[in-house]
Amino acid sequence: MLHPCYHKQKPRGETYLVYSSPDLIKLIHETHALSIWNRKKGPVFWYIAGVPGPFYVNTEFVIGAETAKDLLKQIDKVLGSLADPGVRSEALGKIILDATTTNSVYQQVIKTMAAKARENYPVGSYNFISGGERRDWLFSVPLADELNIKHAYLFKNQTAYCPQGLIPHEKALHIADLINNAASYFDLWFPTLEKAKLDYAGTLCFNSRGNGVQKLHARGTKVVALNSIDLGFFEQSRAEKLIDEETLAEIALYFKSPQEWGRQYLPYDVALFEVMGMDNKSFERMRSFFSLDPWSMRQTHEVLFTQVKAAIADRLKHQAA
Repeated sequence: MLHPCYHKQKPRGETYLVYSSPDLIKLIHETHALSIWNRKKGPVFWYIAGVPGPFYVNTEFVIGAETAKDLLKQIDKVLGSLADPGVRSEALGKIILDATTTNSVYQQVIKTMAAKARENYPVGSYNFISGGERRDWLFSVPLADELNIKHAYLFKNQTAYCPQGLIPHEKALHIADLINNAASYFDLWFPTLEKAKLDYAGTLCFNSRGNGVQKLHARGTKVVALNSIDLGFFEQSRAEKLIDEETLAEIALYFKSPQEWGRQYLPYDVALFEVMGMDNKSFERMRSFFSLDPWSMRQTHEVLFTQVKAAIADRLKHQAA
């Protein structure tokens, strides 16, 4: 059970119930916003870079996995059925804000983000909150409501819409669920804001991992994260008895050398890959890995590569049938 701690936030002078750093770590584990693979049962996780890893981050699950999944389904329905930006944004806002009213954890996550925003971005340093399609909106929309500031929806087609309107050179505080390699910032959100002649105060995310923060810093972008999925996170998780020593040792090796982790921990039993049952996205990533061999494992894991390639061929044959 989580026990958020009270902090007095200024300049408003109101008392906010926000999560401490240890509470956030517990919340991430308890909601399965971070999943760690079972090396005895599988399956391994497959990342967008086409390589495997021992853990996977679904930040949106911190508000409750079912709540997040349901909201994303409703958002998809709105995006697929409503073309008018005003009608669309009104529907999106209602769906998301309604979800916060009956979910106390969701409320506390947003209050925690609001406290972090007030602490790191003074009043007047930004003019509006922005969030990118789609997961960002689960955090950006209620945060804008909590901070009583206008919200701009950024879409993947590089358009932006704010019901209250946007003035050239107004500054955005961009909200994200997760900063990983920051590709969406450089490919979508920066160009969208620049296209609309808008400026950028910085970004606030719930989780960070990977090298995205460093890339943003190199661009001169201020980055604030509530939590970082790094070795320190897992060491703290161990200290709180949320993971065991064996798991910590494995993940420490992964952070030191993903290739060495792969050579030591990737299963030799092809059944643990669940080739027939995995989703299409993971399947294509796995297929790419065993085809390109980016970690040069084929020579030392020849039997595994042969078995997995045979399993891949069986799945492709089954799909074509």
